[in-house]
Amino acid sequence: MIDSLHPKPVRGDGKGLFLIVFVIYQFLWHFAIPFVIFRLWLRGRLEPGYRQHILERFGFYAPFSDFKSDVWIHAVSMGETRAAVPLIEQLLDSGKKVLLSHMTASGRSTSEQIFANAIVHGRLRQVYVPYDFCWPVWRFLRHFSPPEGLLIETELWPGLLFYAQKNKVPMYLINGRLSEKSFKKFMKWGSISQTMCQMLSGVAAQTELDAKHYRALGIENIQITGNLKFDVNLSNELISNGKDWKNNRWPNRLVIMAASTREGEESILINAIKAINFEPKPLLLIVPRHLKRLSEIEEYVKEQNLKMVKRSDFVDSELIPIEIDVLIGDSFGEMAAYYASSDIVVMGGTLLGTGGQNLIEPCALGKPVLLGPSTFNFKQVSQDAITCGAAISICEQNESLSQNEMTLRLISVLEQLLAQPEKVKEMGKQGIQFTHHHQGATRKTINFLKVN
Repeated sequence: MIDSLHPKPVRGDGKGLFLIVFVIYQFLWHFAIPFVIFRLWLRGRLEPGYRQHILERFGFYAPFSDFKSDVWIHAVSMGETRAAVPLIEQLLDSGKKVLLSHMTASGRSTSEQIFANAIVHGRLRQVYVPYDFCWPVWRFLRHFSPPEGLLIETELWPGLLFYAQKNKVPMYLINGRLSEKSFKKFMKWGSISQTMCQMLSGVAAQTELDAKHYRALGIENIQITGNLKFDVNLSNELISNGKDWKNNRWPNRLVIMAASTREGEESILINAIKAINFEPKPLLLIVPRHLKRLSEIEEYVKEQNLKMVKRSDFVDSELIPIEIDVLIGDSFGEMAAYYASSDIVVMGGTLLGTGGQNLIEPCALGKPVLLGPSTFNFKQVSQDAITCGAAISICEQNESLSQNEMTLRLISVLEQLLAQPEKVKEMGKQGIQFTHHHQGATRKTINFLKVN
């Protein structure tokens, strides 16, 4: 694919072109301010966190006289925050003070739960990263003066990189990934993308393919460290809760979990469950990627004349009646419990082209995973999981199927698995071995940073 591509040094005219585009980009940001404030207000109707700490997004931060960070880590959302947990815990255990920035309210609330103790004791501080134009970014860098910055996975913003370079703050991309789709977008911008990417001091890439993509963009200091998500320790309390649900709320009933679903995918899953020829009928557990979509999912379930219950309706250890068709996971921060309570996991984001969500956690808990054709966000992980027998793809990668065809494929694979409990058990074992085999990215990443 890109083996014939090699890093090319950016010529002077390439840097000049970048500066012209960059100035225009910064100029347009000033006109966008009223719109981004209005967007925060709109999002705040469903997620109140977006109406909090708004001034931080413009570079205004409350003084924190006793806090001087040893490292700044930017984890844009919940997924990146969870990925960064093993690395942050290692840094905190070594006595480092961490400045942790986010862009989304879900990322901030996730880290607030996970690192509550470190926050209370002044070893970690949470902030929103500023919007990507001159004075907010400059104020952020001057206020905190971070010795170095670590960006998680894909967060490359020209303003952040440009002004960090001007302030002599080395920036590294950690757990770096760059899908084929994103890589092609970068390459369309030619020397402009190269100039921006070469502002990075280094990249700790997840896979060899990711490393090739970054090399083709002109980055030289690259090391393949693996995926930090393999090192994430799931909460024993949540796992215990999930097992308790399974034993006390729906004993002797199989659960098919639709994890981190995106818009349109619930209809495929619901139609598949309705058509499955298996008794007793499996319980469909739907946990949407974004909780703001709960009302539309509930409305669709009602339209299909299915009976449902929500996680928020749980009372003590009350048994869920056999006539209930759908359980909706409407709680935040209980993903491990949902996985632990399930028998088979259909990974959301893979059915309708959004690139898929993280399949590592269900594999780590010994749950067979079913994937649709869209896995570009986790391409290598998905391929490896399929190869070792921890996951099954219901169709060829990037195969173009109608929703009806997708539903029929899903019905066929689910019926085969439900009729073969030994295969389900074996896939679970392979998932556990798969995750253990790929652990160690945290150690490699820390060694990479020490060298640099």
